[in-house]
Amino acid sequence: MNVQSSSIMRKRRKVGAARAGKVLVLLSVCLPMLFGLLGLVIDGSLLMVSSRDLQSLADASATRAAVALKEHSGPAALREAVLETIQNDSKFANMEYEVHNPPTSGAYVGRSDYVEVQLTEKIPSHFIQIVGGESSQVVRSRAVAGLEYSSVGAAIAVLDPDPSPVVISGLPAGLLTVALPSPQLGGLEVLGAGALEVDGAVHVNTEWGGVDVNGDPAGEEPPLGGLRHAISCTPLLPLTKLKAREVRTTGGVGNPRNYGHFDPGEPCPLAANRLPVPDPYEHLSVPTLSSDPANVVNVDHGGVNIVSLPLLGRTTRLSPGVYDWINIVSGRVVFEPGIYIVRSVNPLTGIAISLTAGTVDADGVMFYVTDASTYSAVTGLPDLAVDSTTPPPNHVGSLLPSVIINASLPGSRFRGLDDPTSPFDGLLIYQRRSLRKPIVLVAAGLLLLDADVSGSVYARWGQVLFVAEGTYDLTFACGTLRIVNALNCNLVPSKPLPPASDIYLVE
Repeated sequence: MNVQSSSIMRKRRKVGAARAGKVLVLLSVCLPMLFGLLGLVIDGSLLMVSSRDLQSLADASATRAAVALKEHSGPAALREAVLETIQNDSKFANMEYEVHNPPTSGAYVGRSDYVEVQLTEKIPSHFIQIVGGESSQVVRSRAVAGLEYSSVGAAIAVLDPDPSPVVISGLPAGLLTVALPSPQLGGLEVLGAGALEVDGAVHVNTEWGGVDVNGDPAGEEPPLGGLRHAISCTPLLPLTKLKAREVRTTGGVGNPRNYGHFDPGEPCPLAANRLPVPDPYEHLSVPTLSSDPANVVNVDHGGVNIVSLPLLGRTTRLSPGVYDWINIVSGRVVFEPGIYIVRSVNPLTGIAISLTAGTVDADGVMFYVTDASTYSAVTGLPDLAVDSTTPPPNHVGSLLPSVIINASLPGSRFRGLDDPTSPFDGLLIYQRRSLRKPIVLVAAGLLLLDADVSGSVYARWGQVLFVAEGTYDLTFACGTLRIVNALNCNLVPSKPLPPASDIYLVE
């Protein structure tokens, strides 16, 4: 190798060493920037994913809490619903949460029918902390869900989710107890030769299964299957249908073709698998001197049997107060406006109120029916202490009616209490919540005239049998309901029951 080549190689080595030094310096300068960019890209992406997942969890938690709110649960149950939802998600281990009812911020602040859920979680960083960033980032999410009306006012609210079997105990063979199937084919039964048309909504909480409007399975498998559904519309003629502005049920129906809209040309209003509606009268007190001093009278009239000559006999007038039973066989009877408390049954018929014949004028009247012979119009006991949320036993004695009213006879009229200042305004019959006995109301007008009957019938766990033809200003809130159409029957309530509400995620 000559001297010139050796000199060139030494120069190249110096240049390479100088370049290597510059790259190291440049790399040491750029490396924090690279980690910072990695931190922004990777940690930022992970943060966005975590924020999205946390928001989904907040939405689910608020929705679940709103369901608990619909069930009238207290603050502890709302928090428990949120906690249960959080625990089902394993992505967030260090969750902090707050539940506010009503919400404390946003457009729904102060609204007691809405629930606000706030979630806070620390998400660990990976690259950003290498360049001096925080080891974790705080992610927050918030959601508000609540109840909003989703239907029109109702004429019918069927409240029993699972009509229980009839229990017969004390049979001779070893004193056996036998449970017979419920006599109901559905929470709501529509039978007869005509159509039932409802200018309003029909709400049925019965969970018995069937199909929805599309023919897909809905609800739970009904006992014994067959014709048993949440709503059982069993036509005797092809024209028999249930028509309403809304037909809403927790379970299903037998044949969706038997249901139609109140307005011709509108689509079928049937909605299955829906949330149950609350008891519209669950907060209503029992009649006492303090709950309604204008209409409750603490005067004991004992048991009343009225038998007098039709047309020729004198008119019998009854006053509000406390009765053991009321039995009208014939004659003309006028009930003065007010509340009639009937606390026992006729020893011969076993029926508390039997108004089957004669001419009865009961305008502005409410009948409160209880099987508690010690009922006090002063204290409301023992009915005031009844747990209305627990289904009472359904014994064979529950098959005997507590009330039979024949409103079909010309000249008779039955109209609910007419006093806007009263908590019982509009009610015609109010049966003790723990009493399962049927209420029979016949309103099949004679001579093509509609019977004169209006008001509300309330029996939390009882069955109502309505035999009707004509148009009536009536609402029903009861355990189960059977409507037998002599011909067409129309319900047109002037004071409908509250509309149904559903859960909506609003923020």
